[in-house]
Amino acid sequence: MNSKVVPSTVESLKTRRLNLTLAAGLITVTCGGLYAQSASEDYGIVSQLLGQGNAAVNGSQALKNNSCVPTSVANGLSYLDAYQQGLGNPSPFAFNPNTYTAVNRLQSFMATDPVTATQPGPALAGLQTYLTTLGPLGNPAPSVSAWQDWVPSAQTLANVLNAHDGVQLGILWATAANPLVNNAAWTPKNGGHFVSLESESLTAGVGTMGIVDPWGNTLDNNAASSASYDTLNVSLITLAAGGINALPAGTYLKVVYTPSGLGDFPFNDTGTGLAGAGGTGLIALDQVEAVVVPETSPTVTSLAVTVGLGAFLLIRRRK
Repeated sequence: MNSKVVPSTVESLKTRRLNLTLAAGLITVTCGGLYAQSASEDYGIVSQLLGQGNAAVNGSQALKNNSCVPTSVANGLSYLDAYQQGLGNPSPFAFNPNTYTAVNRLQSFMATDPVTATQPGPALAGLQTYLTTLGPLGNPAPSVSAWQDWVPSAQTLANVLNAHDGVQLGILWATAANPLVNNAAWTPKNGGHFVSLESESLTAGVGTMGIVDPWGNTLDNNAASSASYDTLNVSLITLAAGGINALPAGTYLKVVYTPSGLGDFPFNDTGTGLAGAGGTGLIALDQVEAVVVPETSPTVTSLAVTVGLGAFLLIRRRK
């Protein structure tokens, strides 16, 4: 999958979002030369947290187990909707995204599969199709833009949180036997997970992130009927190019999953739950949804900063 970036469009959006972020009061302080990123959203304003294993999600249990992307995106859109209405603004959606109908529509648009799950390109394209066909109410109501960032930094994630956008994290899991070796090479399992980001408290890339996990708390290897709140322990790791799937060289946010319940992320190779308690992963991308008031057109502005993820799947792939 090749990256396609239109510089003028990207810079224009970045400028608008920077102004929005500064207006929202981004907390970025310097402590002895180390940058701290502290930001949060309140998913408590959402009426229900959607779970990928819910009986209302379409398909077999295998498809539900692999539906973390459409479910977490629906949760992100639900937050965006609730936040905007809490400000007294009109809903940016023609249909309530806080429903399993929205999950199923996204699942269909994203071509989520019980074997190959959801790949990064279709995840964004499917969301954009949803927004174009079912999302916007039209002028003068706001529209919603969506994009992906490859290897997002702590600051990037703080920016979108403080702008009160919907944001999901794409996490690649490591193999249990060889998670990380001497900060040099990454050996991923064939899969990962999508979660909604709710908060982060980091200094120089080290700290914690709060997430809404569509897998939920379950004592077996199948996704639960509702999502759960959980925590990621975060640090930085610099990787050399290479490894099984030839990840690009660079500095990544490494996460260790700390479950809230015994059943979170089962060890068995089923569904999105690969890692097991204490499983290690990398934040490979984020996907963001933001409200934009159109200047000249009621159509949805979509910025597709898609990324070349090579041969691996970001989202769960069953063997």
